[in-house]
Amino acid sequence: MAHEELHQQELTYFRMNMLQAEIEMQGMIAENKQREQKGESLAYDEKAFNSLIEKHGIFHNKFPFAQH
Repeated sequence: MAHEELHQQELTYFRMNMLQAEIEMQGMIAENKQREQKGESLAYDEKAFNSLIEKHGIFHNKFPFAQH
């Protein structure tokens, strides 16, 4: 497999992980808004949101930079 093809696959995989985190985060936001409207305590706090980074492996140092 050519280097560029491998890089594109790595980039696509990273994007997929970011999308999964985004979908989960939006669900968490919606749940918090719904609870807030009902006067209930929030389901997700800052720690829960930050944990998405580790769960989905989207650290800045995991971004697949092209290597020449």
